[in-house]
Amino acid sequence: MIQQHKTTLGTIWSQWTQHGLYRVQWNHPGDARIDAAATASTALDRQIESFDRQLAAFCDSGQGTFADVRIDSTLWTDFTARVYACCRQIPAGQTWTYKQLAARAGNDRASRAVGAAMSRNRILLVIPCHRVIASNGQLRGFSAPGGLETKQALLDLERTCNSQQGQRELIFCKS
Repeated sequence: MIQQHKTTLGTIWSQWTQHGLYRVQWNHPGDARIDAAATASTALDRQIESFDRQLAAFCDSGQGTFADVRIDSTLWTDFTARVYACCRQIPAGQTWTYKQLAARAGNDRASRAVGAAMSRNRILLVIPCHRVIASNGQLRGFSAPGGLETKQALLDLERTCNSQQGQRELIFCKS
């Protein structure tokens, strides 16, 4: 099931299966094979409504954890699942290096594997890969429209709202 969400950051699309949230992105997913796997249900509708509220709050304030969003992790390796679970623990406005995330996931020598997992993250914002940076403090890789500029803008949104200085307008994905 594909859902459209109008937010202050532009139109964001979510894709759902019977296992939960499968994808979040700024471009329409358009993958009917996954779409066919989800069937309408009251439980799924409640999940989508809850996600929509949390997404709107995040886009407005840069805050939120999406902690109660059920994620479809059926195609992930154990390592990828650990990396994504640890990534979800990075507080809004803060960053961890790929090496720090690798250590939290159980292997401090796996920073390249963490980078590969981040590059395959299909659930943007919910798994906040924009909060993962290189060891030298520089931004590296981001697959959303706008690339590194979008990554920096998301971090700025979170940090600005954390410091109560008001919200910077994000223009990278306005529709």
